[in-house]
Amino acid sequence: MQIFNSGKTDYASLAMLLKDGQIFCYPTETLYGLGCTVDNELGLERIYKIKSREKEKKFSILFKDLEMIREFCEIGKIEEDLIMNFTPGPLSILLRTRNENLANKLLIGLNGKISCRVSSHPFVAGLFKSLNIPIVSTSANISGSKNIFSFKTIYNTFHNLVDIIVDGGDINESMGSTIIEMDKNDMKLIREGDIKEKEITVFLNGRN
Repeated sequence: MQIFNSGKTDYASLAMLLKDGQIFCYPTETLYGLGCTVDNELGLERIYKIKSREKEKKFSILFKDLEMIREFCEIGKIEEDLIMNFTPGPLSILLRTRNENLANKLLIGLNGKISCRVSSHPFVAGLFKSLNIPIVSTSANISGSKNIFSFKTIYNTFHNLVDIIVDGGDINESMGSTIIEMDKNDMKLIREGDIKEKEITVFLNGRN
C-alpha cells in the first residue's frame, strides 16, 4: 500500500497506477472517497466488496470538467447550465451515458443513467491533469455507516484494503453532494447535500 500527500502528489505516477488497475482512497471537498478508473471492472468489484454495498446501489463518477462529461454522456442545455453554475462543487446530476467505457452494469442505473460530478478539491483537479478518464467516487466507509472525515481513521480503516491512500489531512464535515435529475424543465431531488434544493430552484427559475 502506498501513501501520497495531496499537496505534493506526483500526479503522473498516481495516474499510471490507477490506469494499471489500482484502487485508492482520496480527499474531495465533501469527504474521503473510495475509487478507481471507470474502466476498472475488477476495481469496482473490490470497492463493492470493501463497502459491503449492494450492486443495485450505483456509485457517483467524477469528471474533469464539462467537456469530459460531454464526451461520456448525453447532456442538455439545462444540465450544462447547472454544471457551469454549481461546479466545480458538490452537485451531482444524473445523465445518460453514451460512451462504451461507461457501458458497465456496475456503473449504470436501471434508467440508463450515471451520477456525474466535477469536484472542486485541488487534489482531484490536479489528478485530472494527468488522467484522461473519469473516476469512481463513493464515500470511503462501510455502507450504512457514518462518513469519515479524519485521515487517521481513513488510514486505520483502509490501509489493508486498498492499494493507495492519498493523505489530504482531516476534512471539514459535510452533508455530501446534492444529487438531482432533470426531466425537461422539472427537477427531481434525489439527495440534498451541501447545495440546498432552494438554491437550485432559484437558479432554474432565474433561467426562464
